Amino acid sequence: MEKIYALLEDSRLESFYNKFLELGVKDEKDFIDSIDDETLKEMGLSQVEKKRFETMRTRIGRLGSVKKSMQNFSVKYTFPKCSELREINDMDPSQNTLEDLMLRIAIQENIGNDKAVCLYTVDGMPLTDDSFFNTWCFNDRHIENGDEIYAIFTPKENIQTPVKSNPQSRQVPGADTVRCHIMLKGDYEIKVNLDTDNLQDLRNELSNETGIPAHVLHPNYCCYAVTLVKKERGLNMIPLTDQN
Repeated sequence: MEKIYALLEDSRLESFYNKFLELGVKDEKDFIDSIDDETLKEMGLSQVEKKRFETMRTRIGRLGSVKKSMQNFSVKYTFPKCSELREINDMDPSQNTLEDLMLRIAIQENIGNDKAVCLYTVDGMPLTDDSFFNTWCFNDRHIENGDEIYAIFTPKENIQTPVKSNPQSRQVPGADTVRCHIMLKGDYEIKVNLDTDNLQDLRNELSNETGIPAHVLHPNYCCYAVTLVKKERGLNMIPLTDQN
């Protein structure tokens, strides 16, 4: 029943917890197949609260609690003071995201609304530092079936929200072409002016082309020497990679 309360609390519907129990709700599946609009009306939900309930019901379905994945996909996790690996099952790697996984862990561990779930690889690499990448599915983030993840529960005020910018696309495309590689996404050819543009201009144009925020695009100096110089048949490759 703690999971039921956590779901309702996350949707600001916890005041209806006892009424749902009186109706016989025992798990999250009952929200899908046992509660209709007439029931919500009889319970006294306002129009705003009904919309919150529908959002919660949609999220439950997306989390895979109702329709199990054919791939039997699971992720294992642990956290401080937990001596064992715990498991999240019934997730679809082509649809479920890190946001979904964070929510499933929060519900399973009964984490209150005042805390956030931060995820790391077993090697200590942060997985959830930027909210943009938390919306990518497991396949895009290269999270495999049976992978082990480390979780930390921290007060939400400790989470720093990155400053996001909305770069404007130039009206006249540049005359030169730079091929950029984004880790996990592939190659893109971007039009720039090599005589006048700088790396930030390239980031902005790449952001406009891909939809990836400019603030999460970082040059990778480890793989290639980065020099903005003209070549007879084009330009050198400048790889940009996300910070994860």
